[in-house]
Amino acid sequence: MNRLKIAVLLLFFLGLDLFAKEFPVCKDYFFIKENETEEKQSFLEKILNENPENVECMIKLSSVYLRTDKVSEGFDLIRRAYVLNPKFVEKQNISKVLDLALRLSRLKEIASRDDDKELWNELGDTYFEIGIFNEARFSYAKSLELDKTQIKIDILLAICDGNLDFTYTSAKRLRRIVKQEPYDFYANYYLGKVLKNALNNAKEGQKYLLMAHYLIHHTKPDFENEEEITYLKNDLEFEIGEK
Repeated sequence: MNRLKIAVLLLFFLGLDLFAKEFPVCKDYFFIKENETEEKQSFLEKILNENPENVECMIKLSSVYLRTDKVSEGFDLIRRAYVLNPKFVEKQNISKVLDLALRLSRLKEIASRDDDKELWNELGDTYFEIGIFNEARFSYAKSLELDKTQIKIDILLAICDGNLDFTYTSAKRLRRIVKQEPYDFYANYYLGKVLKNALNNAKEGQKYLLMAHYLIHHTKPDFENEEEITYLKNDLEFEIGEK
């Protein structure tokens, strides 16, 4: 299982323009107040609803979605725009994430169609790696609906909950996993971290961190690589006060 890796892949542009009274094309519109995301979103959605093949509007709306909790919808819009006018999309700033958008949009479509847990996991892992935890959480939840026995995916879902500030939900999920698998390293480690550092329950958190410390030294958890082992050992020593 990977440590949290936040890769800043999504660099977006604002460049939208001054209101007009008609909206035959999206490029006629500029937005004076750049931070009014909800206003931009509803305005662009209205234009796109009346002009469903307006590629310019798709790209501008996708850039709004990618800065909110609608990243998946943003990728879907980029894909739709690319199908309609690939040359236009390739010339836009948003082309920086074109490959990622096409791959994830297509993967979501296939996972939804086939209802395949491995595809949902692949989608979740990709979103997790780039730090888009709401989309990762959705994908892992879909996978667990198909197979509730996936402990690793259950833990990843709990980590997503924690990163989205659903702290109590994360702790509740991890408690259930530890009860089911008391010697799972990651379940003990993350439950200890959540209890100690997020819920200010140092006493109970220490219990799980000590178990994780024991497991990392006396068992053989399925670590990603030596770098991960070193990081986790150092972090555990810090958490339990050995450093």
